[in-house]
Amino acid sequence: MESIGLCSHYSRQGDWAFDYAFGLASENEIQLNIFHWLESPFRFRREIVYADSKKEELVRVTDELKAKKELELREYYDAKLGDFIKVGFRLCEGNEGAELARCLRRREYDVLVMGYIDKGADFGGQVIERFASHYKVPVIMVGPNKPNSFHLNKRAADIVDQLGIKQGSWSLIEG
Repeated sequence: MESIGLCSHYSRQGDWAFDYAFGLASENEIQLNIFHWLESPFRFRREIVYADSKKEELVRVTDELKAKKELELREYYDAKLGDFIKVGFRLCEGNEGAELARCLRRREYDVLVMGYIDKGADFGGQVIERFASHYKVPVIMVGPNKPNSFHLNKRAADIVDQLGIKQGSWSLIEG
């Protein structure tokens, strides 16, 4: 394991996923890359996004908006990271699955951690369990109801010892 990718979202499950991914990265002294998506009501054409967390205001994506959202992302995690410096941030604009595949080809992560918001949630145009169970690298979903509840795809289950997850605290993702 050389780097961990974290699918970031501002939620309690997202915070639990961060805590797990950060602990794993810092314990193993490896890179943590945090990916965050601009939220849009559109699946593929993402030039219009929500400007606010309540999803009430739609705006066109501009360089200024991207800079503002990236700064918000960095500020959100800055205090949590302490003096940990092996961290990267990527503000993603496209479809989640396509963006993650692109980052994987660039070798930006080899394990993926995600907050598990809810069973059947949409992720990249498909059900999150289907995405995670069929993904090309180990995937760990944290949640949805408690921070020490882990859902692993087959690739992650094969390396569970390296992931620091105790027996009995995880289940296999079926999708």
